[in-house]
Amino acid sequence: MKNGYVLRGGAAEKWCRFWNVSGMSLWPFVVVIPKASQRLVRHEMIHIRQQREMLVVPFYIWYVLEYLIRLPFYGSNAYMNISFEREAYSHDDSEYSDYLETRKPYSWFKYLWHTSV
Repeated sequence: MKNGYVLRGGAAEKWCRFWNVSGMSLWPFVVVIPKASQRLVRHEMIHIRQQREMLVVPFYIWYVLEYLIRLPFYGSNAYMNISFEREAYSHDDSEYSDYLETRKPYSWFKYLWHTSV
């Protein structure tokens, strides 16, 4: 369970359709559509690792607060500038063993002050 349990199809697909996304991480589950790419699964597994190291609930609080703080500055690009997303997008193309096995705790923190847009 180190990086979450991947759920595809069935209820997972309905959940993704409801939120209009291809995938999401809801600790300890990575919920994705049936045709989700491995890159998307790796992206969500990075979020699982972030959630675990922040003890889950504080992750979600920080995520929403950071989004709300960035919203007036970045508008529709606020999501892409959340530090958790910046880390995940920066490393979701890496092989699983290349990043998640060597990732240091709180690696997302270095993305707080750097923006993507």
